[in-house]
Amino acid sequence: MSTSATPVSTTPLSPSELVLLKGEQFAKKSFSGNIKLLLTDNKVSAKEVSQAIMMAALLANEQTGAVRLEVGRKKALLGLLKVNTLFVTPGDITVSWPDNSLESEIRPLAEQLLADKERNEVSTIFYTWLRNDSVNPWHSTVELVKEGMATRGYLEKIEQKKLKFFTLTHYDLPESTYSLAAQQSVEPIKQLLTACEQTRPEVWKFIVKHIKTTVNQRTIRNDTDY
Repeated sequence: MSTSATPVSTTPLSPSELVLLKGEQFAKKSFSGNIKLLLTDNKVSAKEVSQAIMMAALLANEQTGAVRLEVGRKKALLGLLKVNTLFVTPGDITVSWPDNSLESEIRPLAEQLLADKERNEVSTIFYTWLRNDSVNPWHSTVELVKEGMATRGYLEKIEQKKLKFFTLTHYDLPESTYSLAAQQSVEPIKQLLTACEQTRPEVWKFIVKHIKTTVNQRTIRNDTDY
């Protein structure tokens, strides 16, 4: 468990939700694949901010003691060899994360997947959380975080019918959430990510690799992509 960073806040907005709201502090604008932030008019890379969202949620759970990140061995190539991987193991502390936040789902998923033939790898945790395949899982990550915030009233969900068959969904930021976000600092989250990258490079590389694996597995590809 990492103790070198300032403890993150568990309420009222979770670390992953703060990363989304203040995405310009965790991601830069790219040539393509950007999303518009809710607090500002800035646009940032959906890939970068989504990766930071997942990292923040996972490492915050570890920091609070809700889970442990453990490098272990798993079978590969039809059991012919074993390779190192990163597991998410339920910890000894129960943490009250905000309802429907990514943070609130990580430990229950770790418990469920551990019981299911020890499938509690980081990639399987995030794969299960994403629920469905999509053409752009980076955007799906952002939308799931927004949806979780909307269920608690921190975002206003607006649905519009298009051509009678399609429903477009977008989210507005209430003034109350704007004020709330302004009161919560992201510095502890940034310290948490930096501490992991600098002091535990093996764990950091595994998390990055597993997030990439998750996105690849959840991506719907056209025939022309192959």
